[in-house]
Amino acid sequence: MTTRLVLRLGIVAAVAAALLIVGVTSERGLWWRLLTFTYQANLLAAAYYLWTLIWPRADARAGLRGAVVLYVVMAGLVWNLFLTGHSMGYTVANLLLHVVVPVLALGDWVLVGRGEARVPARLAWWQPVAWLVFPAAYLALALLVLNDAGRRAPYFFLDPDSVGPVAVAVNVAGLAAGVLALGYALVGVGAVKRSDM
Repeated sequence: MTTRLVLRLGIVAAVAAALLIVGVTSERGLWWRLLTFTYQANLLAAAYYLWTLIWPRADARAGLRGAVVLYVVMAGLVWNLFLTGHSMGYTVANLLLHVVVPVLALGDWVLVGRGEARVPARLAWWQPVAWLVFPAAYLALALLVLNDAGRRAPYFFLDPDSVGPVAVAVNVAGLAAGVLALGYALVGVGAVKRSDM
């Protein structure tokens, strides 16, 4: 088996296993968790990597691949740095979604494509800015829809009732800066991979 196949099957299997575990063991079930960025990003990752296994030409969409990697790595970093104390901790599902999938996706980004005959598409300077669209849409969902619907935002640092509106604004600005920095780091790694070929 190739590195590409192992990493991508691992991502799909890890997401499927986490969903199954949560669906079977959680008192509140799986559906409410789909409101979280982590579950949305991981479902996107599983769908994308499964698509690339079925249709390998999908690998030419470097911008989409970069976005997927960015979202799962961002979800993993935020959870591991800020949310473990506000959750059930390192359960099997949390470990799969917040550690295993981000590590596999980052490994795929760094390792897959090196030495292959086809050169991966070049990433443009503006793509990390475009990658902010999904997190911004999620932010709108969390702040506007869920709060107006009487549900608190899934993350305490986005909940004005928990931390105040000024803290939410500061948190959003910090997250946006972090997402951009990580996005440009991925672009940089992609450029290094191209020059290695």
